[in-house]
Amino acid sequence: MRKWQAVAALFLLLCMGSSADAAEKKRVFVVSSYHKEYLWSQSTQRGLGEAMLTYGYLDDARQIEAFAENDYVESSKAVVKKDWMDTKRKNSAQHIARTTHRIMQAIEAFQPDLVLLGDDNAANYIGNQLLDTDTPVVFWGINGLPLKYGLVDSMDNPGHNVTGVWQTGYHKESLEFLHALVPNARTFAILACDSVTARPNVKQIQVLARSGKLPLELVDVVVTNSYSEFQQRVLELAETVDAFFMLNHDTFRDDDGNHVDMLTVGRWYLENVGKPEASHEDQFVREGMLLTANDSGYNQSYKAFEMAYDILEQGLNPSRMRTTTPQRGPLMINRKRAEMLGIAIEDRMDIIDIVVEESVALRE
Repeated sequence: MRKWQAVAALFLLLCMGSSADAAEKKRVFVVSSYHKEYLWSQSTQRGLGEAMLTYGYLDDARQIEAFAENDYVESSKAVVKKDWMDTKRKNSAQHIARTTHRIMQAIEAFQPDLVLLGDDNAANYIGNQLLDTDTPVVFWGINGLPLKYGLVDSMDNPGHNVTGVWQTGYHKESLEFLHALVPNARTFAILACDSVTARPNVKQIQVLARSGKLPLELVDVVVTNSYSEFQQRVLELAETVDAFFMLNHDTFRDDDGNHVDMLTVGRWYLENVGKPEASHEDQFVREGMLLTANDSGYNQSYKAFEMAYDILEQGLNPSRMRTTTPQRGPLMINRKRAEMLGIAIEDRMDIIDIVVEESVALRE
C-alpha cells in the first residue's frame, strides 16, 4: 500500500471512530418557556446543569457555565442544546405560534433522544406537538396539576411518552412563615399579573382561604396585566391590609402597550409599599421581596433531569413514570427588605434557613 493510501485509510478509520463515538452520545434538547435573564430561568438553569454534572452528562463544572452561556454543550457523554420561547416578554398568540414552529423545526433537525420542557408554555405548546411520538418528554415547572394540558392521563400513570415535575406551591407555608415573623398581621391581599403562571397560584391560595387553612384572612385579589391599574390598586390596598402575597408580576404592559420588566415592577413596589409580603419562589426574594417557603426552580429542573436519566440510562418508560413534585425548598428571607420594614430577624434564625443579602430590583 502506498504511503498516501495508508494515511487516507488511517484518516478514514479515525473519522469512522469519531462518528461512532458521536452517535453513542445521548442527545438532549431543552426548551424554556422564558428568557435567560429571568430569575426563575437562572434557578432552573443551575439545577439542570448541576444534575447533568452529577449524573455524568457533563464532564466538569466549566461545561455548566459553557452551556448557560452558549445554549449548547458537548461532553464525552452527551450533546445538549437549549432554546428559548421568551413568552414572559412576548406572549401574543402570533409570537407563540411562530416560536413553536421554529423550535419544532430545530428539534426535528437535532433528532434528540429526549426533550426537556421548562414551565407551562413549553409543556403546553411544544409538549402537545411531541405527544405520542417516539421521543420521550420530561417537563418541569407546571403550575398546578399537569392534567390541564392533556399531556398525561393521570398523575400516577401518564399513559403517553410524557411525564415530569410540577409545582405544588407552598403558599400556606409561606404565609405561616410571614405570620411567625409578623404576628400582628391579620389580613392580606394577593397581587399578580394575569398570566398562565400566576392564575393557578391565585386559585390555589383562594381555595386555601375558603377552607380556613391560612393564618391570615384573604380580603382582596389583584390580577391584571395593566401596570397602571396594578399600581393604583396596590397603593389603595396598602392603606387597608396588613400584608401582601406577591405572585408573578412579569407580564405587565404600560399604557402604550409596552412590556414592563419584572424588576421595574419590583423596584416600584419596594420603594412605595411599606407592608410585609410573602412570595412563593426564591426568585422573588432575590428580587427583594421579604420571604418565601421556596417552591424551588433549582429543585424542579434537577428532579426533571433525574427522571430523564432514568429514561435514557435505565430504560424506564415515561408512560408509567408518575408525575411528581419536589419537596419544599428552604425558608428564605431578604435582609434588606426586613430592614426596610423594621423587622428584626437575628433572634428568629431558628426558623430561617437562608438569609438573602441581595435585592436585585434595587440595584443602582
